[in-house]
Amino acid sequence: MKKLANLLIVITLLIVLPFGIQAQDRPSNKTIQVYVTKLQLSTDLLANFIVSKNGVVYQTDLSTNRYYTEFLIAHSELRSLDSLSNKMGYVTQNVFNTENFQEKINNLEKRIDGLKYENSVYARQLRDSLVTGVRGDELRRKISNNLQTIASLEVNINQLEQSASDLMCKVSFTINDEMSTPNNSRVSFVNMPGIEYGFLKIENPTAGISSRAYQGATIKYMFTRGKSYFNLGVYRAINNNTADTSLINELFVMNFGQDFYPRNFGRGKRRFLNLYTGYQIGGFISNQNNNKNSVFIPNANLSFGVELIKTKHILVDNKVSYFLPLNELNRNMRGILYQASFNFVF
Repeated sequence: MKKLANLLIVITLLIVLPFGIQAQDRPSNKTIQVYVTKLQLSTDLLANFIVSKNGVVYQTDLSTNRYYTEFLIAHSELRSLDSLSNKMGYVTQNVFNTENFQEKINNLEKRIDGLKYENSVYARQLRDSLVTGVRGDELRRKISNNLQTIASLEVNINQLEQSASDLMCKVSFTINDEMSTPNNSRVSFVNMPGIEYGFLKIENPTAGISSRAYQGATIKYMFTRGKSYFNLGVYRAINNNTADTSLINELFVMNFGQDFYPRNFGRGKRRFLNLYTGYQIGGFISNQNNNKNSVFIPNANLSFGVELIKTKHILVDNKVSYFLPLNELNRNMRGILYQASFNFVF
């Protein structure tokens, strides 16, 4: 009868434990948000992917500028899903939360090792000494109980290993049309001061007005990762002819600028060689050799650049602009402007 009772306990554990574990283990969660240039095409790609991977869709929401869906998919397909989202466009969110199954398995295996060691001690006591009567029955009962516990823990481990490989993941996937302005968009502000070198080659230098070239340095303060910035500094004439008293020998420049990354070249996420275009608007105060007629002249620059090095803490950048004064000096002061800058997080 005693053996039959122990056998029934083991059978009950084998039947009940899998269901108990399945009820307690909830599916992991993944949230992805991506901005795309072709909303319908991206929506179709995602729908085809879910079907091909035997995913289960239980919510969708499609509007003119946004597609949202929730679905279940096997853990083994998550890497393919990440690859698809990166091909679609610009991924702004990719968060994955899951339980640490391996840690649970390791703890259960340690407990099994402890129980096996206890049984080896009890068995040695029974073997090495003539333990009989009540004490012998007690040791045998402890060995039997430990064996039952070990069997249930091994079932538990098998179920956790199966869950780790086959558990379905709940995915919340949002596709935004990049041509629209999202309601939840945020500007990422930074505090990145730096210094910038500039070399201005005048297109049509004219005696009494402009030198052949100017060079100098400015303080460049970048305040968004966008990137938006201010710069303030001085360019001085190279080979200044002091005998030409009306020649503009110094430019005190002040500008606001913004740069924009191309959609199909990483959007500035690479650590090296990020392409971009941009503009600067502002002006400069011109000083002449005779220190007369200092005036403020508005200007606008259109630029093309390459970020040489970009990390979370530093930015090494260079670009070429067309320097364009917006007044009567346009013909005699416009030219090609080269700028190289170094900024750092402060």
